Amino acid sequence: MLEIIIFVATVIVLIMILRKLPVDADVALKQASGRGSQEKNQLAEADELFEQGELKKAEKMYLKLLDKDSKDATLYNKLGLIYLADKNFKDAKSSLKQALKLEPENDTFYNNLGLLYYEMGKYDDAIEAYEASININDKIASRLINLGLAYFMNKKYRKAADAYEKAVILDPRNESYVELLKKAEEKIK
Repeated sequence: MLEIIIFVATVIVLIMILRKLPVDADVALKQASGRGSQEKNQLAEADELFEQGELKKAEKMYLKLLDKDSKDATLYNKLGLIYLADKNFKDAKSSLKQALKLEPENDTFYNNLGLLYYEMGKYDDAIEAYEASININDKIASRLINLGLAYFMNKKYRKAADAYEKAVILDPRNESYVELLKKAEEKIK
């Protein structure tokens, strides 16, 4: 049963990867104001392709946009997610690290780096990235779940339960979070 819950949680995380990521309004405004209407249209088209799962087409468009603006952290982040979905871990890591180099206080980018490390089975690195994300913004329950899953995979059940408990406090109606908490607590006993 635990394996099913972990599998479902992993699937949910991957689905979240493929959705349009929230971008800080100030960052989006700054980026949009620096682009011409053609670039804005290309970005909108690339984002739509990304959302529809047309990852290869979106990748090509994001790369073209990066040729015009190599300082756009959001583009690197989206490329990182595309590479992660394709299991191209080397390019995913490079892209996500570049996004963080450009925006070192972006909690979403740290979370996505954590997703990469988790998929690679590097749970200590995933924990470090998730904790960095949570230190910036501790109000997103799914990130606490991600942290808990990484602790659980490292057999650190008390820490997993603590992370799950915080997620349940933020989102008490999410039954899968409650189930994960119960499973971690069972392992502690």
